[in-house]
Amino acid sequence: MTTTTVRKGRAALAGCIAGIALLTACGGGDAGGGSSPLASRAPADVAREAPDITRAAGTSRYVAEMTYSTTGGPLGDETWTSSGTGTYDYAHQIGDGRFTTDDARFPVPPQETVFRNNVLYQRDVGASRWQKIDFSQLVNTPVGQHDPSEQLDLLRGVSEDVREAGTAEVRGDEVTRYAITIDPQRLATASGVVVDGGLVQAALQAAGPMPGQVFVDSDGRVRRLEVSMESNGADLAAAPEMSRMLGDNPELQKMLQDRRTTSQISVEYFDFGIPVTAQEPDPSQVDSGPAIPRVPGVPDLPGN
Repeated sequence: MTTTTVRKGRAALAGCIAGIALLTACGGGDAGGGSSPLASRAPADVAREAPDITRAAGTSRYVAEMTYSTTGGPLGDETWTSSGTGTYDYAHQIGDGRFTTDDARFPVPPQETVFRNNVLYQRDVGASRWQKIDFSQLVNTPVGQHDPSEQLDLLRGVSEDVREAGTAEVRGDEVTRYAITIDPQRLATASGVVVDGGLVQAALQAAGPMPGQVFVDSDGRVRRLEVSMESNGADLAAAPEMSRMLGDNPELQKMLQDRRTTSQISVEYFDFGIPVTAQEPDPSQVDSGPAIPRVPGVPDLPGN
């Protein structure tokens, strides 16, 4: 296998993982005891209604952290973490942020981002030009794959086994913690979440249950959302959608089959009602192009 093929294959698979992981979330959070003001409501109802209540707040700040660990295959073991913070306007479906990525093998400079629906704009901090990436071929949601509002739609895949697990503190406020499990099959088929027959849907259908937690305040808003996901490359490679994408490229098939990925993401929501000034970049300062290099034998991803 050539170095070029490895590099491009790694980038393509990382993009696939990132697309999946942006539909998931995990982190810490200790819970204490005490009664909950939401105790009179069924836990599953609280979890499922919380996204709409959160969006009804209009705007908020958010903090997100995403860690991806992969093992096996010719590329060896890798771990990288991306973290950032920003603001989001739920009514106008636009937000911004600043992210850093800790990846020893593939260093990434700090990034500025703007997201609007399924379009992501990003540039290195201090750069003059933006890169535009359209993910509409991977996801199909009214609020956008790359924004913190879309993360709330994870709760559309919540299984019936939601249970209250005590109280915790998030940014000085007492909240109720609920243990949840996201059913990837339910999430993959939820109307308006992912594109039917697409790569993200295939990845979800190949994944196992996603354990997590949602922390809800007394107003019913999501204050922290956490979920973890594990995926077996062999299961993903067996998905018909992935087989069509890989075509007859045995190197990429082997690379995927031997990989196992764990994704952990945490998203917090706070400072509801703050002013949000995010704007799409001036078109004259935008370059359209892929974040992931083209891979021989694989159809172009959005932006190619």
